[in-house]
Amino acid sequence: MIKSILQKEFIKLKYFLLLSTIFYIVLLAYYYFNLNFSFSTIEPESMMWYKFAQLEDKPYSYFLYFYILYGIAFAFTQFLPEVIQKRVKLTIHLPLSLTKIVLYHAIIAITIILFFSSIFSIFLLIINSQYYPKELIYIMIKDSFAFTLIGIISYILVSSLIIEQNKKILILKLLIFVLFIFLSIKSRFFLEDFILYFVLVLFSLFILLDSFYSIKHQRLGVIYNSLFTIILIIFSYLSYINYEKNYQKEFYKYYIFYSDILDDFVYQKNFGAHRFEYGVKDKKTFNQKEYEATLPFVYYRDLELQNKLPLIINNKNFSKNEIRDSKLSFDYQVRYLEKKEIDFFPLFNPQSTVAMIKFAEEFFGFFGKSVKIYDFDNKYLEKSSKKLNEILKEKDFSFPAKKIFGKATNIKPFDLGYLILDNKNNLFNLRKYDNELILKKLNLDKDIEIEYIHISENRQKNFSGYVIDKNSNFYLLTWDFELKKLDLAMFDYKSMRLRLISEPTHYLVRYDDGNNYFAVRFSKENLQKLNDIKFEE
Repeated sequence: MIKSILQKEFIKLKYFLLLSTIFYIVLLAYYYFNLNFSFSTIEPESMMWYKFAQLEDKPYSYFLYFYILYGIAFAFTQFLPEVIQKRVKLTIHLPLSLTKIVLYHAIIAITIILFFSSIFSIFLLIINSQYYPKELIYIMIKDSFAFTLIGIISYILVSSLIIEQNKKILILKLLIFVLFIFLSIKSRFFLEDFILYFVLVLFSLFILLDSFYSIKHQRLGVIYNSLFTIILIIFSYLSYINYEKNYQKEFYKYYIFYSDILDDFVYQKNFGAHRFEYGVKDKKTFNQKEYEATLPFVYYRDLELQNKLPLIINNKNFSKNEIRDSKLSFDYQVRYLEKKEIDFFPLFNPQSTVAMIKFAEEFFGFFGKSVKIYDFDNKYLEKSSKKLNEILKEKDFSFPAKKIFGKATNIKPFDLGYLILDNKNNLFNLRKYDNELILKKLNLDKDIEIEYIHISENRQKNFSGYVIDKNSNFYLLTWDFELKKLDLAMFDYKSMRLRLISEPTHYLVRYDDGNNYFAVRFSKENLQKLNDIKFEE
């Protein structure tokens, strides 16, 4: 009987499989020529590594849609003719239990999908191995596996939709499929994703079996219905979280500044639909023009066009250049805490005789108990890697590296390199200058447990960024990597966003959780808190 089912399915699917083979060959050829063209026309070639590791712009990411479409097409090819020609009732009356009938059909399809996916993935990895280091190839293997599982689940769920006889239950199963696709279209896959996919492969087989039972006007039992409801609720919740995280537009209820004209905080309240209110809390409101007049440092370019510069505020002159040169801002978002899929960074090499910083031809990464350096022409640089490992050993660096922070772009006036937190919470500064690797161990208070560091090289050279520790303390990072703590009451890095703004007369820090909005003004001389304000939604 199994042989008969196999022969029947082969006759039905043979043209689809032939077209699939042709399609995959064409797709691989297109991918190879496109990838080769991309590497041939970009300088240096390591920019492609940057796009992959730092921007998570993977050259094969669109293949996910083909895997999904392939699973859907397979389901339609296998079961739609059965439904249209009303042969599905003959199928369920084969001299086998319905569970075995469904299982055999699904196993045949899943085996074929696995075969095509495996062959396709192998050739894909062969192509990519000519251009990418093996550490990135490991990610490609993982992604290919995820794509395959997503394709298989798509096949099973769509098959259940084609077979299902009850329209109300069909809508619920369609909702499961739509939510699954919504959750699966992403650039990174982690262990929890694979656990979810394996569970779904198993449970979706029961969803398919339930659809076959609907032909007999029967259903699976209470346990299945309970699990189906639980999965639907979980998918709905995860989809909501996914929407909030990745698709919802960022909204600020209040924009708070400090006015040196009024010597007080002023605000812009956003009601949505381009409706705003401007004023001073609990004192007065004014129109937009009056509001802008209270913030000459914010709207100084307008004043320049109106020939109203330099400004005189509190008996001090402020020229256009002074205002412009004082401008600096640092941002923080909770999403900055998300760890990259791989810590693989460009190793910039500024030259003392060249004004601009060229994009790095070398990349480095901490992998397990060692650090490796690569470049595109020579791949793994054994001598450079060995040298850096020796330097790390001399400085008592403890592997593995916990976190690596830095601005991985050459669009900056200077390069301060990277700050690396080792396994014992020691902080190191790694950079390369004039072809020489430089590693410096920084003096850090052992009581400070670093959660996040933001480095942003700037021409002021007063502060190079900021540090946030586990207790939500916020520190400005000096150019020499010393920490200067700012007093930010109620700040919580796990739920709040923050912006530091430098003005000619002060530093302003704004932070909020979407409901409570805070602003604190600090002295530029000693970073002492001057005053603060809080708004509630």
